[in-house]
Amino acid sequence: MAQILNIERARVEQDSSNYIIGKAGLNFSMFNRNAGKNNPNNFLQLTFNGDVAYISAKHSYLFLNYYNYLLINYDNEVQRNTVASNGFTHFRINLERKRKLSYELFTQLQTDKARGLDLRTLAGAGVRLALIRRESNNLYLGSGVMHEHETWQSPEEDKTIKSDLPKLTNYLSSKTTLNSHVTIEGIVYYQTGYDKSITTFRNRISGDTNLLFKLNNTLAFKTGFNCTYEDEPIVPVTRFVYAITNGIQLNF
Repeated sequence: MAQILNIERARVEQDSSNYIIGKAGLNFSMFNRNAGKNNPNNFLQLTFNGDVAYISAKHSYLFLNYYNYLLINYDNEVQRNTVASNGFTHFRINLERKRKLSYELFTQLQTDKARGLDLRTLAGAGVRLALIRRESNNLYLGSGVMHEHETWQSPEEDKTIKSDLPKLTNYLSSKTTLNSHVTIEGIVYYQTGYDKSITTFRNRISGDTNLLFKLNNTLAFKTGFNCTYEDEPIVPVTRFVYAITNGIQLNF
C-alpha cells in the first residue's frame, strides 16, 4: 500500500538546539504456509524505517525513510516468485519552528510496486499552525501546495500511465504522552487536485496512528495503523488500503 507519512515521528519540542535525534527499526520474518509438496508458499519479508531530525536554534530538518520488501516462493523452482515492495524517502524543513505560525518546505520520493506505483515524486511548501503546544500533548494544523508526479503500471493493460498535478495538501497532527511509558501519535492528511483529463478533482484522504510502549530509554514497542482512500485513482486499483504493524523501535 502507499505508505502514509507521520511527520511527527521525528519532531521534538525542546528548548535546546543544535542537536540530532533519530529513531530506527528493522523487522525480518521468514515463514511458510505450504499446501502440499507442489504448492509451496514460502514468505520472506524485510521492513526498515529510520527517521533523523536536526534541530537548530530557529529551524528543524527532518529526514524520514521507510522500506518494505516481500518475496513469496523464494526457494521454489516450479512456481514464479512474487515480489512486492513499497517505501519512501521524505525530507522536510520547518522554518521558524518556535513560532505559532511557522513555514515548511518538503520533497518526497515514493514507490509501491504491489499497487503498480513505479514512482511518485512531489515537492511543495506550506504553513504550520500550533493549535496546542504543551509538554505532554500537542496539536498542529498544516496547509500548503505541492506538485505531484506519478508513474503507474496499469493492472488491466500493458502500459505505463503518467500524471502531473498541482495539489492542495492539508494535515492535522497530534502527539499525546499518557504517562512516562505510553505515547500516542497520529496524523490525518487531505490532498486534492483538479485533473483536466477526467475533468474532476482527485481526492486522497489518509491517516497514520502509532501507539508506543517505552521499554527503556533506548527501546520501545510500537503498534500502528495506517490507511489511504482515493476516490479517483490513476489506474483501477483498490481505493481503500490499510496496514496494521507491530515492531520494536530504537531511539537514539
